[in-house]
Amino acid sequence: MALDIEQIKRLHDSDYALLDEVDRICKKHNIQYFLHGGSFLGAVRHKDIIPWDDDVDLTFLRDDYERFVKCFEEEHNERFKFIDHHDYPKFFDFIPKIADIETPVKNTYGHEDFYGDRFSYVTLDIFIIDEVGNNHGLQLAILKGLYGMAMGHRPSIEYSKYSVVQKIGIAVMAFIGKLLSMKLINRMYDAVSKWGNGSNTTDKLFLSNEQPHPHYWGLVFDKDMYDGKAKEVIRGKEFPAPGRSDDWLTYVYGDYMTIPPEKEQIMQHVQELEGDIR
Repeated sequence: MALDIEQIKRLHDSDYALLDEVDRICKKHNIQYFLHGGSFLGAVRHKDIIPWDDDVDLTFLRDDYERFVKCFEEEHNERFKFIDHHDYPKFFDFIPKIADIETPVKNTYGHEDFYGDRFSYVTLDIFIIDEVGNNHGLQLAILKGLYGMAMGHRPSIEYSKYSVVQKIGIAVMAFIGKLLSMKLINRMYDAVSKWGNGSNTTDKLFLSNEQPHPHYWGLVFDKDMYDGKAKEVIRGKEFPAPGRSDDWLTYVYGDYMTIPPEKEQIMQHVQELEGDIR
């Protein structure tokens, strides 16, 4: 079921409310964050949310993220709920989220909603940035292995999405992961993510909690892109964004100013909104 104009407006109003709440808390406590992914692209290309986008993407440097979590829990508007993967014995990904519980959506994933209502609301995704240190290739390989282990704690694995070799690798890692608690896997993932922090061995940063997907996995950014000086506009309001926007967006998306064909203008997460219920 495609969203109608009124539902899309409601969805994007929810996206903006999530973004505005994070911005309010961060400004109050002098915490740095950045627009990311489709939210960053939308700000540059549309000066708004991308018309077919259905969530918000932000990044925090590790220390700023840890400060933000504490401040959010102390004073957030009750409309918004923080969803931390550390709090659940099952697994979807390592991406913390903030849900707008006033904007529920229909769960179209076909399995139980095991992840703190992750699939039941419009959400904002938080990506964490850590420093690149020595042996970064080994670091990424271990993180990918830990992700595979964590998949052993999913209610089900959609093996149809993977090649034969990937299926074998995932099956082996998921089997090993089932022998470990999700709590332990989370601790190991966090520890490996922080390997390079404070080492000052490079001037590079990476998204440490990204899914091992070819589009984002392994992307490395210059530190000066995250110096906190740049801003981009969404709905007439400025929000912090990575610097050297053209370099960043070209690196991630290629020809980012060209609007994709209509068949690719698809919402990835939300197919239908539910009524205004809590």
